[in-house]
Parts: sequence; C-alpha cells; structure tokens
Amino acid sequence: MYMPNESAAADTPSPAVDDGDVLNPDVPMQQQIYRQLRAEIIDGLWVGRTDFPGERELAERFNVSVVTARTPLERLGEEGLVERGRGKRPRAVYVPPDHEAGGLPVFYPEEEGSEYGYELLEVGVCVVPAEASRLFGLPAGSRLWQCVRLRVFEGVPHLVSHNVQLPEVGQRHSLEDLRTKPMMSILSAEGIDVTTIRRRLYAGTPPPIVSRHLGLYLDSPVSVCVMTLHDENGAPIEWIRSYVDPKLPVGEEVRDVRKGYWMMPTREAN
Repeated sequence: MYMPNESAAADTPSPAVDDGDVLNPDVPMQQQIYRQLRAEIIDGLWVGRTDFPGERELAERFNVSVVTARTPLERLGEEGLVERGRGKRPRAVYVPPDHEAGGLPVFYPEEEGSEYGYELLEVGVCVVPAEASRLFGLPAGSRLWQCVRLRVFEGVPHLVSHNVQLPEVGQRHSLEDLRTKPMMSILSAEGIDVTTIRRRLYAGTPPPIVSRHLGLYLDSPVSVCVMTLHDENGAPIEWIRSYVDPKLPVGEEVRDVRKGYWMMPTREAN
C-alpha cells in the first residue's frame, strides 16, 4: 500500500510505489485512484506539503496512462480538495477539522439546537425501507409515514435525515414544525416520551437525493447513523437514518470502564 512521505516539508515528488495490493480489477482505475487519493487527503496526509502528485506521477504510481490519471485529479479539484492551475503542481488544500475548534458542529445525531435550520425534502405515507418496517413488526414493503429533511448549520448543509413513524404519529406533525424544529422537540410537544435511543454508525453510499443536497458525488462514501427511538415499554416510536458528510467531525464518546457504559459529553455552546 502507498504511504506518503511523512515529511511535511518535502519539496520533491514521492517515488513511484506499487499500489497493487489495494487495486481491484473489477473497478475502473479512475475510480480507484480517486478513492485512494481522496482517502489520503481526508486523512490529512497531504496537509502542508508541496509534493502532491501530478498526472505523470500518478500514472507511474498506478501504472496507468496520463489520461486515466487526469480524471481523478479533475474530480478532486471539482470537490475543492485539490487546487490545480496550468503549469503548477496540484496542491491538496483540505485540512481535517479540529474536533476541539469552532466552525461546523460536531455530529450529534439526536442533538437539538436553535442554530440548525431544516429543509423538508419529502413527506407522506409510502413504502419505507425494510429495516424500518421490521422495527414496527411489519413485513417489507409496508407503507408508513416518512419524511426526509436536510439539516443546515449557518447556511451549510450538515446532514440529511430519513425519519419513519407509524402514520397515526407522523401525520400529527405540522409542516411548519417539520421545517423548523428537531424531531425530538416535535414528539415531546405532542406528549410522546422517548425513553431509549439505540444507534449504530457505519460508512455507506448515499442515495441520489442525499448526494445532491450534501453536494457530493453519487458514489462518495458518507457516515451513516441509524437510530431507533423507544418508549418506556420498549415499543418503537421512530426509525431514523441520517447521512453525514464524512468531512464533518463525529462526536467523541467516553467510556467509564468501572461503570461499563459509554457516554457522550455535552457539547458546549459556541
């Protein structure tokens, strides 16, 4: 696997390295090169360096033509991760966020805050994901109430959430509330008490509606958080799947080893 030069002050191109162990003959080379470079950039391996590879160096590194190597660089440039100019060496300009610094908020899926705004993308009763149906003890293909919302922080897209509830619950929500309030606040105001929240995080590829509203390419990986909300008897109230731009920081969780459980520290207001 290719490991970039560790020296941040390196002024000479890194030597060609055999990347054969990370290549897949079933995936187009342009896509593989793009994914490899994007992963390195997002991981901060090129911060402050002047030796980011150009087309010819990428062609040597991955044993492809210059034309094939050009496409990933163009795509990274369109995403704003690489700065390119005629006659100039490409430069990675993305700097991973400092989780302790200001700027975009740390990702807390169930977080409430007045600094967020919402854009309602879809709402109504329709066929929902099979996982959501099973949560409510229903077969795949069931029709339940669902809404898809874009959450915005200071005008910047933050995440897209897909909420599923029983029709008798979801249809009580006003469109005004869905456009202005966190779902937990809406449920609470309607007398629905959430006692337990279960969640899991993983990486995935978003559907087109998510890619479009987060400003991502269709096959760009994102962080996915699936949560289920339950009442005091354990009965399900809601299924939620949130898609988050992977460049955003994820909230830090702390485990108390003596007590045996994880907790998420409260984020201080900016």
